[in-house]
Amino acid sequence: MKSIALLSSVVLFAVAAALAPTLASADDTCGSKANPCPLQKWMQDNIGSKMVDNNLAAVATSLDKLATMTPDPTWTDWAKFAKDGATAARQGGDAGTLGAKASCKSCHDKFKSDYKTKFRTRPVP
Repeated sequence: MKSIALLSSVVLFAVAAALAPTLASADDTCGSKANPCPLQKWMQDNIGSKMVDNNLAAVATSLDKLATMTPDPTWTDWAKFAKDGATAARQGGDAGTLGAKASCKSCHDKFKSDYKTKFRTRPVP
């Protein structure tokens, strides 16, 4: 009886161990245009598409929201970049577009790599 229980435990452990890499790698499957990660999709829908449409008022509103979505409280520049981008977008015209894009680039340059490593699958608040 003990040997059956032991065998069952070993089999269950082997199955779990075999599935673990598959389950872990499922988190890494997002990030493409076809399967964007949560924040990537939110940015495409709420910032990128609005920039394409030249709807700077919507860009400003979305950047204000983004300022509240800092995933790590030590990343204080996240909110600053987003607020600076919102302010620039509210200026309108080419200056607003260029300023918002520059602010986005600054944030991406500073945080994108770490965000993808630590928070890639984090739901958008």
